[in-house]
Amino acid sequence: MKKIIPLFSGSSGNCTYIRCDDEEILVDAGVSMKMIECALNSINTGLSRIKAIFVTHEHTDHIKGVEAISKAYGIPVYINGASAQYAVQNGIFCETQKVITEKNALDSVSLDGIHADIFKTPHDSCGSVGYRFTFSDGSALGYATDMGYITKTVAEALFGCETVILESNHDLQMLKNGPYPYYLKHRIMSDRGHLSNDASANLLPYLYEKGTKKVILAHLSEHNNTPRLAYETNTEALKKEGIGESEMKITVAMKSVI
Repeated sequence: MKKIIPLFSGSSGNCTYIRCDDEEILVDAGVSMKMIECALNSINTGLSRIKAIFVTHEHTDHIKGVEAISKAYGIPVYINGASAQYAVQNGIFCETQKVITEKNALDSVSLDGIHADIFKTPHDSCGSVGYRFTFSDGSALGYATDMGYITKTVAEALFGCETVILESNHDLQMLKNGPYPYYLKHRIMSDRGHLSNDASANLLPYLYEKGTKKVILAHLSEHNNTPRLAYETNTEALKKEGIGESEMKITVAMKSVI
């Protein structure tokens, strides 16, 4: 049995649940331990069953709950070395150091039923990464959020994945005309910021050509995007290439499952 469920998605916190047979993991833990436990309980599981946490980078909306969860349950944490050092130096990780394993781009992690290959993503953090999870049945999940643009490395890591969780952070016009100060708008639109709806949409036909059947749009901005805009922009890009909904399913990750 395989499950892929974004529990929390967006600037207020990110956490995705992945299961293959009896192996259950999380990607990021950017909200409190209590909230994650409640979310897991809502899908009939819990933190006591989680075998590992894979961290994408050290920003608060991705690691807020990591310390408490790891301390309480002794769950191994896999994180880029530079991100780990930042978290330790700034007091974000304390006792978690006992279970941290530093894993950088081009490294891999093998668990029972799940193999993770790690790739670099362009974002304004100490060490932002994405993951390609390969399951025991041979299928793969690509996980790529928090990146200013899609590099060749990112694209190649996602190609061939049956399912892809892909950032579709903002609508460009909403961002330009919105309330954010100029410096923040510039950061988001930069090559080390976040992917726009248009940027994610441009990748979808190529993912389809390489075998992707389902894309989950994630990390939507609360102020500069809407689920409807993200969905319509991405599905329209597929329609222009003659790719129907039955050929590639597009869904949008909710801010929270609870």
